[in-house]
Amino acid sequence: MAEVFTVLRACRAATVIGIGAAVAACAATPARVELASSTPVPAPVDGPPEVNLSGALLYQIMAAEVALQRGDSGSAFATYMGVARQTKDFRLARRAAEIALGARALPQALEATQFWYQLAPQSSEAAQATAMLLVASGRYDEALEPLRSQLRLAADPGVELARVQQLLARAPDRAAGLRLFEQVAKPLLENPNTAADAHLALARAAQLSGDRERAGREVRAALAARPDDERAVTQVAQWLAAPEGKEEPAGRKQAIVLLEGFVKRYPDAVDARMTYGRLLIADNQLAPARVQFDEVIKRTPQSLDALYALGVLSMDRTQTRPDARDYFERYLKALETQADNQRSPDPAYLNLARLAEEDKRYDDAMQWLDRIDDGPQFLNARIRKALLLGKMKRVDEGRRLLADTTPENPEERSQIIVAGGQLLREAKRYRESFDFLSAALARVPEDPALLYDTAMAAEKVDRIDVMETHLRKLMEIRPEDAQAFNALGYTFADRNERLTEARDLIGRALKIAPDDAYILDSMGWVHFRLGELPQARSHLERAFELRPEAEVAAHLGEVLWTMGERERARDVWRVGAKQDDGNDTLRETLRRLKVKL
Repeated sequence: MAEVFTVLRACRAATVIGIGAAVAACAATPARVELASSTPVPAPVDGPPEVNLSGALLYQIMAAEVALQRGDSGSAFATYMGVARQTKDFRLARRAAEIALGARALPQALEATQFWYQLAPQSSEAAQATAMLLVASGRYDEALEPLRSQLRLAADPGVELARVQQLLARAPDRAAGLRLFEQVAKPLLENPNTAADAHLALARAAQLSGDRERAGREVRAALAARPDDERAVTQVAQWLAAPEGKEEPAGRKQAIVLLEGFVKRYPDAVDARMTYGRLLIADNQLAPARVQFDEVIKRTPQSLDALYALGVLSMDRTQTRPDARDYFERYLKALETQADNQRSPDPAYLNLARLAEEDKRYDDAMQWLDRIDDGPQFLNARIRKALLLGKMKRVDEGRRLLADTTPENPEERSQIIVAGGQLLREAKRYRESFDFLSAALARVPEDPALLYDTAMAAEKVDRIDVMETHLRKLMEIRPEDAQAFNALGYTFADRNERLTEARDLIGRALKIAPDDAYILDSMGWVHFRLGELPQARSHLERAFELRPEAEVAAHLGEVLWTMGERERARDVWRVGAKQDDGNDTLRETLRRLKVKL
């Protein structure tokens, strides 16, 4: 019987030339609709039955494939089911199921999968497919047995239970799906080895159904069942940090405390350390996060996640930029040695290009970007190339590059236009930038990105009225957009006008994004304009701690200078100058205060 499947894999051409000629002329694989599967299909314990390959049998199978190629899925399905019942070969039932699924014929697909499962009761894929179709058909009680069989056959029942939970979360009747899941999980709850996984899966199910109280109980039960199990502790921490799929600061703090204690007890728990490090980053504890990733690297030097994280964490400070390059290059080498890893190197190429650009090694930056010739990062690379050409005084060449870039959707078109405006603005061609963006905005007057960037361009040509109109419209469209409130508030503060209104606007932005360094900088600056020096210093020191950049340094230094702390002010300005000695705000501040560093 194996010969039949060899023939099927080789044959496609029967549609026009007929069955007899097709057997001799086959050259390609027929189109197939594969069943979703988390595990490979095993044969029954005794293997597929021994079936004599007769001419009649081969003719039937080939006729079914020809019918399928001609669009007659009904005949193909009926033939395959007939032959499957005749031979009791589970592979033919599986093929019938594929054909029915491809034709979206649910009753026929369920008939085939049930027969497949009957013939191959040790196939987890058959159990999964049968359960999936029974649930889709609303036959929840009948789905219990194949679901439990799916768990029994799985190499890791806890992981498989999580997949079942995801399946039942999409059930047409969610309440019935939850009840079925509770029955499926019951045997795992009674087993000490799988109880924690079952409680975690039930927590996710309860959360999706809106029962947060029960979800919390299940999470605590999972931790109690396996307090020293890395996977359980890690998953509990992830749930605490984001109980509804959205991170909550209070829950994140609890998760951090939990993982901190765990990695102290189990220093080699790499997965827990990675989760701990990510949560520390989310909590803006960057230095402690770096420590955790360093510890991971000591234990697993080829850890892609840790190398990449350390690269990103090292990018924003001048003194650690060489470390960032080293981490990303090590990441790329590790990626090359892990042939089974499907990650793209493109994000690392982008970061290496940015590092080279910040060091004014523009040719090196361009070489990194040239490595990205396709995929999700292609547009980002193209835009970075155009902006890089601008820094190389080849602005018109950069504009042509953007003009030759074909967007795949309106969002990409907006990104390309915004990049064109930025290219002109960075070249100090402010009027051109404003006119270019205004024309684009006229075509799509409610595009958020264009509203914001046209507003920024308007400020450069002293059209504050236009800037305010665009930003207030953006606030209406996206009231959660902190940058719109911040931009308008900072503009008022920087011009030393409408200061009370500026403070209110920046305050709204700070409520939306309380740890945003740029918004903290704006709040510090408006306090300075209002003569509130202690509040100004507090906000600016926090902003400088998060982002020791030239513009923040200019503001903090001026506050310190005004308060009489002149040596401290010089130190801050020096840090800013190391980051960007050509920054307009910093240079103007030093000129106005007649300070030489």
